[in-house]
Amino acid sequence: MAGLNSIMDNSLSALFAAQAGLATTGHNIANANTPGYSRQQAIFAARKASIMPYGSIGRGVEIQGIRRVQDEFLLNNMRIQKSRLENYAQTDTTLYEIEAILGSVDNDHLGAAMTEFFSSWNSMSQPPITSSMRAAVVSSAQSLITDFHAVDDSLDDLAGQIEVSIQAELTNLNGMLSEVGHMNTQIMAAESNGEPANDLRDQRDLLITEISKIAEVSVLEREDGSKDLILAGRTMVARASVTHFSSTYRTGDNGYEMVVVTEDTMQDVTISPGRLQGLLTSRDVQIKNARDDLDAVAKKLIDEVNALHTQGRTATSSGLVFFTGDSMHTIELNSAIADDSSLVATGPTLAEGDNTLALAIANLANVSSTGSGDQTVSDVYRTVLIGVASERRSFEFLVENQQNVVAALETRMASISGVSLDEEGANMVRYQNSYNAAAKIISTVQEMYDALMRMI
Repeated sequence: MAGLNSIMDNSLSALFAAQAGLATTGHNIANANTPGYSRQQAIFAARKASIMPYGSIGRGVEIQGIRRVQDEFLLNNMRIQKSRLENYAQTDTTLYEIEAILGSVDNDHLGAAMTEFFSSWNSMSQPPITSSMRAAVVSSAQSLITDFHAVDDSLDDLAGQIEVSIQAELTNLNGMLSEVGHMNTQIMAAESNGEPANDLRDQRDLLITEISKIAEVSVLEREDGSKDLILAGRTMVARASVTHFSSTYRTGDNGYEMVVVTEDTMQDVTISPGRLQGLLTSRDVQIKNARDDLDAVAKKLIDEVNALHTQGRTATSSGLVFFTGDSMHTIELNSAIADDSSLVATGPTLAEGDNTLALAIANLANVSSTGSGDQTVSDVYRTVLIGVASERRSFEFLVENQQNVVAALETRMASISGVSLDEEGANMVRYQNSYNAAAKIISTVQEMYDALMRMI
């Protein structure tokens, strides 16, 4: 028959179990608003029973450990989706900046300057052609060139800001990689006795999630509790060993440009999706494409105006190009014309009132000189504006959809790993009742002991 000592031991185990459960509940409540915290559970199991002639008698409860409630598959999926979201969001931000530089389809300063330029040529369609008309052409051309240069400078500034951001992200990424390596060491030491370091694991997982926003990361957990991180196809963290990213400048297809490399071997890396890839894509694709398209606009303007103006004659010149250069960066007004507006040719002859070339140049706003089916300079420019606006709308749509995907995953994660104050409150009452009941049994056993002692 089970003795009083056995009953007392059972009740004490129940007290300790209730204390552990209550302590875990209190820890959960205290960290309900802690970023990255995963709900913890006290794991209980019945002790091995005592075998008696008439059957087995339970020996109470034992605490097997404190379990961290986490879904690694769901967590890794959420990291992947956050990487894509940051990638799309960064590209969308850059397209917004490019759109702000160019202006809208209906209200853009460069397009207005182009319209004013062709209008100044059109003003010379009605004789007499005066010196003020020629001066107006020179002035409108200089304004157009100024706008081209301003857009070019703004795109340069945007590219420069992006490179500063790339350097900042690399510094941030390297710091977090080092911290993960340091936490690996702490976790391996803390778990050397076989018990999981739940809070340290939460902090490490939060760091890895933040890293995934910069660049998508693959995680490999070792038996010793450490986690290896693989980025850009390279193992950047292996236990406490950490490899950092760096940057260097090299001559490439786009000229002298900054590239991301590994710090130890200085080998180029292809960054996986994330904020860093979004920055690199913004610089190497979005800004480059905008610049190339605008250079094409400037070159078409230069070529078509020059093709006509070189046919012209004035009292002191013939065959002068109107513009020099071949891009929006290099476009300039012929210095001779800039110094003397009388060199603006209006026709191929010196006949008074000959404005055939002036009309032809003005008509470039409506008809391309290269063929009736080709786009005009204005058409090409509007195509650029529409292209940027359309691409930005596409990325806005991608960002919105990806935000919904991430929000849905975060909700699922919260339902699994998040702390529910209502649930913890119920647990608190349950453990309190268990503690009170166990204490009541102990009190009863104590009374039985007292009765027994009085019998002696």
